[in-house]
Amino acid sequence: MLVAWIAAVAGVCSLAAAQNGSIGARYEANWESLDKRPFPSWFNEARFGIFFCWGPYCVPGWAPKGTYAEWYGYSVPWERYPQPGNDSLTYQFHERVYGKDFKYEQFAPMMKAEMFDPDFWADLCARSGAKYVILSAKYHDGFSMWPDPYAPGWNCMDVGPKRDVLGELTQAVRKRGLRMGIYFSLYEWFHPLWLSDRKRYVDEHYIPQFKDVVTKYKPCLIFADGEWEADYKLWRSEEVLAWLFNESPVKDEVVVNDRWGNCRGSHGSFYESEYGGGNMPPTHPWQEDRGMGASYGYNRNESIFEYGSAASMIRMLAKCAGNGGNLLIDVGPTADGRIPVIMQERLLQIGDWLKVNGESIYGTKASPFWPKQLAWGTCTAKPGKLFFHIYDRPGDSIALPLIKNKIGAAYFLADPARKPVKVKRTREAIKVVLPERLPDQADSVLVLEIQGEPEVERVILRQQADGAVVLGAGSADIHGPTPRLEYQTPRGNIGYWGDPNDSVSWEFEIRKPGEFEVELSYSCDDPAAGSEFTVSVGGQAVEGRTKPTGGWNRFARESLGRIRLGKPGRYTLTVQPKSEPKWQAMGLESVTLRPMR
Repeated sequence: MLVAWIAAVAGVCSLAAAQNGSIGARYEANWESLDKRPFPSWFNEARFGIFFCWGPYCVPGWAPKGTYAEWYGYSVPWERYPQPGNDSLTYQFHERVYGKDFKYEQFAPMMKAEMFDPDFWADLCARSGAKYVILSAKYHDGFSMWPDPYAPGWNCMDVGPKRDVLGELTQAVRKRGLRMGIYFSLYEWFHPLWLSDRKRYVDEHYIPQFKDVVTKYKPCLIFADGEWEADYKLWRSEEVLAWLFNESPVKDEVVVNDRWGNCRGSHGSFYESEYGGGNMPPTHPWQEDRGMGASYGYNRNESIFEYGSAASMIRMLAKCAGNGGNLLIDVGPTADGRIPVIMQERLLQIGDWLKVNGESIYGTKASPFWPKQLAWGTCTAKPGKLFFHIYDRPGDSIALPLIKNKIGAAYFLADPARKPVKVKRTREAIKVVLPERLPDQADSVLVLEIQGEPEVERVILRQQADGAVVLGAGSADIHGPTPRLEYQTPRGNIGYWGDPNDSVSWEFEIRKPGEFEVELSYSCDDPAAGSEFTVSVGGQAVEGRTKPTGGWNRFARESLGRIRLGKPGRYTLTVQPKSEPKWQAMGLESVTLRPMR
C-alpha cells in the first residue's frame, strides 16, 4: 500500500487533473465517460459532515443493541404488506409495546416534529465545525421528507410533521454557509411496484422521484443506498448520473457515492465506508459514515455506554483525514424533532477542538507515511506543513519517520505562543521531545514546518531474526482501484478485491538467502471460493486456489509451495489473480516466506 499511499499524498483532488474531463463537459451514459468527470474540490476541503437519519422509525426508536433502529419497519406488520419478520426481537418489542395489530404506517402521524427547529439544527452543525449536512430524504420505508408528488399520503407534508422538512433544513443550513446533501434509498421495502414489477418501479417511481427532489432542493451530495437488490443496469444508474452531471441544477458541484447497483468500490465520485474504521486508502476520494452509537436512527435502547466519546470521534476524524477521507457523523433525532442532548454535547466538543486544530483537518492531504509507522496517531499535510496527531503520550519523545525535507519550526497548534518543540534528526528517525503534559487529551496536533512537498524515505521490509519475511496487508503496495485495506482483524487485510487485473505487492530485503515456504493467511466466504492466483518473486512463482474459510472474518493459513532466493538483496513479491475461473476476491491478511531448515 505504501506506493499508493505516497502517490496519493498529492491529494485526491489531483485526481481531477489526471482525468480527461472538465466540469461543464458533456458526459455519456456509461461508466467510462462518467468516471472521467473531475472531482469537485469542496468535498475534500470539507473533511467533516453531519448526517441526520430521521423518519417514522424514530417514533418507536428501538432496536436490539448493536443494530440499526431505522430498520424497524422491516420487522413489523404494515397495513398493505405481509409481516416479514426479519428481526424477532424487534417484533417481540413491537407486539409488547404497541400490539400485534399496530401497523408501521400508524407511526407516521405520531411523528409530529413539534420541536423541530431547523435553525437550531443548522446552528449546531455550524458550531460542530462540520462543513456539510445530509438529511435522509427517503429511507427504505419510502417515507419522503419533502412534499413528494410520487408518494401521496406517505410524505412529511401529508402526514406527521405537516411541514417541508427537507426544504426548511436546506434553507437553514445554507444560511450558515454550509453545504446541503441528501441520503436517498433507491429501493423501497414494500412499494407495490417494487414487489410486482421492478422495471416499472424504476421507470415510473424511482427516477422521476429522484429528479424531483434534486431539481427542487439542489443537493450538493447524493448519498445513495438500498441499491443492493439489483444491478446498475436495472437502476439505469448510468443514465441517471449522466442527467445529474449534464442537466441537473447541481451538475457542476454535486458529488455521489458508489452505491448505484453492484458497483461499490468501482464507480462514484467517492466511495462509502460504513462503520469501516476509517481505514480506506487515499487512492480515491472516500467517506466514513457512522453513528455516535451503533445505530443511525434514534435508538432509545442505547445507553451512554453505547455512545462513543468526543475524543474517539475526534480521533476518527483525524484518522479519516490522515487516510485522505472524510468523516460523516450521524445524529438520530427524536420523533418530536429534538436532537438528544448527549449528541449535542458531542458535536459541540468536536467543534471546540476544531476551533483550535481545524487547520490540521480542513483542506489537508493524506499522510505521506504508511499508517502503521505512526502507532501513536496519524498525520495530515499541507504545503510546507506536516500535522502529527498524537492521541496518547507514548513517552518522553516520539520518533517520526525520516523525511528528506529541510525542517523548520515545530510547535503545537494549541499553543498560541508557538513555543518551539525540540526536534533532532538521526540516521534512523526524527526524534521529537514531548512536554510533560500534552495540550489536548483527545488529539494534540504537532506542526512540523518543512520546505516543499514532503519527501519520505521508502520503508523496506526486512527479515526477522528467525529468517522469516512477514508481508502484512497494511504495508502492501496496491495496484488498481478495487483492493482496499480493511480491518476484519487487528492486523488488517486486503478486501473488496473485485478485479483480476488488480494486484498487490511488497518490496523487501533478504540478508539470509535460502529456500522458503510460501504461506498465505486469507479469508474467503463459501460462495467466492475457487478463485485462482499466482504468487511470484525473484523470477519464480507458486499458484493457489482459494478455499472456503467459514466467512470473510475468519482467516486460515495455507502453504502454497517453495521458492528459492539465492542471493542477498531486494526483492518484490506480487500476488496476481487469474481471470479464469472467474475471480471472486479474497481477504488477504499476509504472505509469509518461512525459511526451510
